[in-house]
Amino acid sequence: MRTFIGIPVKQDVKETLFQIQQQCAQMCKKGNFTEKDNFHMTLHFLGETTTAELDDLKQAVYETALQNRKFIGNLHQLGVFQRGEKGIIWVGTEKNNALFRLFESLEKNLNRQGFAREKRKLSPHITLAREAIPYHSFAQIQKSVLVEQKEMIVDCITLFESVRIGGKLVYQPIFTGELKNNKNILK
Repeated sequence: MRTFIGIPVKQDVKETLFQIQQQCAQMCKKGNFTEKDNFHMTLHFLGETTTAELDDLKQAVYETALQNRKFIGNLHQLGVFQRGEKGIIWVGTEKNNALFRLFESLEKNLNRQGFAREKRKLSPHITLAREAIPYHSFAQIQKSVLVEQKEMIVDCITLFESVRIGGKLVYQPIFTGELKNNKNILK
């Protein structure tokens, strides 16, 4: 099974992201646009995983959730990872110490369970489209599509499985760890 650990996105944020995505889509010749229900922020991509490894992954998610408090992040800007004429269009979040602590905690817990650390540093973003080809330029899309500052409550992390159902890519939750309650949610 193909798995990753990420932060699920609440419905109100999905609606905001969907509106941004629709504006981007109008400025693209083509692209593989993320299904609204699949919006998430990846913390650690695992790839091919055996069912025997699931208990260790669940344990790492559980321990990470116990070690971290709920917090609020903010959608920040539209960005692009460009590869030739194609690119990945995404919405990033403002720099957030709580998010980086969550990521580091997850990496340590995964490593304790025998999984390799993520090769790249955390680049917090939510993918809107892959293989996107703009009519004019990615710079024009970034200039034209405004990202309103939207709060994003982070209250859990989830181990997801990526599956195809009826030809459609679906990210199914396998296990979710609820972050600790915090009377004053951290920003």
